[in-house]
Amino acid sequence: MPSDDALKQAGRDLLDRIAAVMDRVAWGDLVALAQLLGPARRTFCTGAGRSGLVARSFGMRLMHAGLPAFIPGETITPAAGAGDLLVAISCTGQTGYTDYIARRARELGAKVAVITADADSPLAGDADKLIVIPATAENIVIRAAVFEHATSLCLDAVFNVLAERLKLDVEKYHQRHANLE
Repeated sequence: MPSDDALKQAGRDLLDRIAAVMDRVAWGDLVALAQLLGPARRTFCTGAGRSGLVARSFGMRLMHAGLPAFIPGETITPAAGAGDLLVAISCTGQTGYTDYIARRARELGAKVAVITADADSPLAGDADKLIVIPATAENIVIRAAVFEHATSLCLDAVFNVLAERLKLDVEKYHQRHANLE
């Protein structure tokens, strides 16, 4: 069983890695993403595995802001087309499902924003707007964890700025927040 000190050190290591990645993020690319969100007719958020969880979380935030947001594959997700935006998230940019959804969205006329750690990946090649979260590590598990946490923080920053720009009404936010739990 790991000791408290070992777990504390592992946590500090992850925080240090995340902070280092956040310092290297091109924040202007995230500003560009925020600028795509407002005019988009609808925003679709996708990813697989833990990147998919980050995508779902971002979609939820957009819904809280009063923007129409959907998750591809859900039964209530409408058809995509011109005027829509897809936000596709994948650390490696190699995830077949995510790349397929991005290519399909482009075929249907939607704009595609890709968030990845690999600017040379197949998924990155499908982007109208590429956002690189520069997570690196020899160990893919650590790299993915740092990427996912940094991406989540970056997207929460986008939401916070967007909410301010849209003058998000806190009462309406609470009305849109889940209440069946």
